Amino acid sequence: MLSTCVLALALTTGAEKPRLAVLDLQLSGVEKESASALYDSLVQEVSRRGYFEVVSSKDIQTLLGLERQKQVMGCGDAAQSCMAELAGALGSRFVLSGSLSRLGDALQLSLQMLDTQKSQPVGRAIRIAKDARALVATLPWAVAEATATPAPPQPSTALPWTLVGLGAASLAVGAFAGIDAFSRDQALAGEFKNQDAATGVYKSLATYKSESAYIGQEKTVCVVAAAAGAALLAGGILTFPADPAAGGGGGFAVVPTQSGAALVGVWP
Repeated sequence: MLSTCVLALALTTGAEKPRLAVLDLQLSGVEKESASALYDSLVQEVSRRGYFEVVSSKDIQTLLGLERQKQVMGCGDAAQSCMAELAGALGSRFVLSGSLSRLGDALQLSLQMLDTQKSQPVGRAIRIAKDARALVATLPWAVAEATATPAPPQPSTALPWTLVGLGAASLAVGAFAGIDAFSRDQALAGEFKNQDAATGVYKSLATYKSESAYIGQEKTVCVVAAAAGAALLAGGILTFPADPAAGGGGGFAVVPTQSGAALVGVWP
């Protein structure tokens, strides 16, 4: 997008960062304490990415004073529209606003950034998660989407795939050893039972003991390799990173609708 190019150019040329005002989240069915913690994480994430000079709603209140805001802007309270006008008055070209709503057992975070000079939105992002902690995990990608800036890299899957590969190989070794041990055991039992009927001659006792010991070793290899393979596979599956851009992990919730209910959420 054009905005992404402009921001990247500003950073590479050392130009002054554009100012971005991050407004308080509008709440619907959410406790103010939880929303405040999420808002602080949002401001921290926008600042950490380094594309903007960030001005929070707390900064605006500190600079002007709440009562002064009401007088200057003619606001009855620190409403969202009033805060947006104040952000523009303080020289913030971009304004990031959002809402936090409860949907059944889930939380929905909606973000939108507005270019006040062009009076048009730059980007939007919506995330649904089972709780505030899961929403915080999605902020790097939600902020990137809403501000039209480059997304952070996805977590590496090299270790999980390595564990899965080793686990599969170990299971294959165990399966081969088990099948071979079973075949040898059956053949040895049949040979020991039927050989005298034809010739009356048996192999030496040492030969049978050697064969039996080899079969026992193969059975041990089968059990150990199967156990190790299962453990490696489980470790690989458990260490696969969930898609943080989607919701920081799996989860779902039942959300009431006009016609009944709907199942929403994120599956990794």
